[in-house]
Amino acid sequence: MAIYHYTNLTTLIEYILPTKTLKSSSFSNMNDPRESNPWSMGSINLPYEKIFPEYYSDKTHIDCQYKFGQIIKERFQIICFSGAQQKGWDNEMMWSHYADNQKGVCLEFDEDLLMVEAKKMLPNVDILLKEVNYITKKKEKPWVNWNNILSIEENINNYASILSQKVIFHKSHFWEKEDEKRLLFLNYVENVFLPYGQSLTAIHIGLGFPRAYLPAIESLIEGTSIKLYTMIYERDKYIRWNLTRKDGDWFTSIDKS
Repeated sequence: MAIYHYTNLTTLIEYILPTKTLKSSSFSNMNDPRESNPWSMGSINLPYEKIFPEYYSDKTHIDCQYKFGQIIKERFQIICFSGAQQKGWDNEMMWSHYADNQKGVCLEFDEDLLMVEAKKMLPNVDILLKEVNYITKKKEKPWVNWNNILSIEENINNYASILSQKVIFHKSHFWEKEDEKRLLFLNYVENVFLPYGQSLTAIHIGLGFPRAYLPAIESLIEGTSIKLYTMIYERDKYIRWNLTRKDGDWFTSIDKS
């Protein structure tokens, strides 16, 4: 199955194609306010004095709840895609919001091949690729049940695992037009630079893409089987045409796939 990642021109030709990687973002950097705003985590048995031994006091109790929330959020590294239910490359809202208002691109990936690359890179990390569910009712964060038999690290990892199922793959219904799938690296606190290998199958060029940069893309994908498409807006919807170069000139043809 294909999944789609929208991005701008600069990110494409300066980072993604030259390095052949996709960079993850931490949960704090998501644009959903429920995800990006500070989290406060509380529990009747949460041992703040052990987690923050040099900092915790009655006066810092509330602050420690937020500090613990930040620790949990740092356990989620995410790469976002579209195309969970729809074909993915013709999402007008995504082209506007994430591809620099039509001037960027939409990258098409084979999700099975991408997962092979992810597991090859980080074989000991829990990696999940799942659709986001969009809900009208607020999703409550589960309660922190601290196990005194386990270490601090084990407790934090366990809670992050529970939270990943309850919160990470659920968003407000206001976001449902994103048709999102998330690639989650669980309990991994550093940005992931994921080699995409052979999983990048096509690049869709936006309506406002500066055509002077096409040779740059061409040179960066030379020797690969990556297809180029150019977007056309016709009869109030996107269609895609094949984009090829011959004898120094660019040609388009109707895509029949």
